[in-house]
Amino acid sequence: MLFSFLVPVYNTSKYLDQCMESLLCQKGADFEIVLLDDGSTDISGEICDSYAQKYPDVVRVVHKENEGLLLTRRRGFKEAKGDWFICVDSDDYVSPDLLEKVVCAINKHNPDMVMYNFQYFNDEGEVSQSRLKIEDESVYTGIVKQEIYKHRLLTDDINSLCMKALKREIVDIDADYHNCGISNMSEDAVQVLPLFTNAERIVYLSAPLYYYRKGHGNMTSARTYKSWLASKTCYLITEKYLDIWNVSQELRQEFYTHNLEILSNFVRWLFAQTQDSLPEPREKIIQKICDSDAFHRCEKMYNKIYAQTTYLKLSVPVIIKKVKNKNIRGLHRFFQFESALLSIK
Repeated sequence: MLFSFLVPVYNTSKYLDQCMESLLCQKGADFEIVLLDDGSTDISGEICDSYAQKYPDVVRVVHKENEGLLLTRRRGFKEAKGDWFICVDSDDYVSPDLLEKVVCAINKHNPDMVMYNFQYFNDEGEVSQSRLKIEDESVYTGIVKQEIYKHRLLTDDINSLCMKALKREIVDIDADYHNCGISNMSEDAVQVLPLFTNAERIVYLSAPLYYYRKGHGNMTSARTYKSWLASKTCYLITEKYLDIWNVSQELRQEFYTHNLEILSNFVRWLFAQTQDSLPEPREKIIQKICDSDAFHRCEKMYNKIYAQTTYLKLSVPVIIKKVKNKNIRGLHRFFQFESALLSIK
């Protein structure tokens, strides 16, 4: 059984050694490390080559033009020789016993996917736990997989490919993601959909075996807007899986309610920005929302009993009604009132 660690690399020279050392010390099975240099402009590519020279039987390097994380990870699937794939981001690192624990789970449960918990950390050494509260060695198969589907549809807690070991047979290696409209945002949320579908048996390990670096990057208004566009595309792709996964009517309503809450938060963000910082006028963005069939499906299926908080139960219907009526002045007034209310101590 051969494992392929797939590591996209782009300008992470500061962190790459820590990542690589955590992989090279793995035990329990044969493995390869595929470093995918996505057109780095720092010395990351040279660092990759140095590891390949030092560990020629283990490390391979693919130098490629810059395409972003999504397409670089897809290239990794094509390059991999392993029976199992493990994705690792080059600014993160893994537990020294990751591979041993994954192999043990495979031998014990014969799954198609092994999921494991993770921790967040930052450059200041602060560590925080994930929100996942799933019993160790939980096995999902048959009708029980609906629990996995629910997690995916209502949260982003299990989206990351970096918290999964994937059997080669369940990966849609030849699928073309070039024109999916996701780019480098929401990419994992889209890629896990066929993986959860294809995996007949999934096991979860509660131990934090992956360490995810936080606080890396800058979220500008333009980037936030692009994130919204990507999340909208992700929503449209995900919606198709409601039928593929044959989810219940109740879960469908929860899904649509959850996405309407996300939309409300985006509108809230939209009115917190200066017009000059936005890529196009607010009125035009609101019009695009109103013209969307997806918006009207969410509104039709919305059920306040699935609201995540009491405040959302009260505020979301008000926001959505004003959006539907393209009441820009009303939205301004509502968010001003909301801001004033929240500032009261």
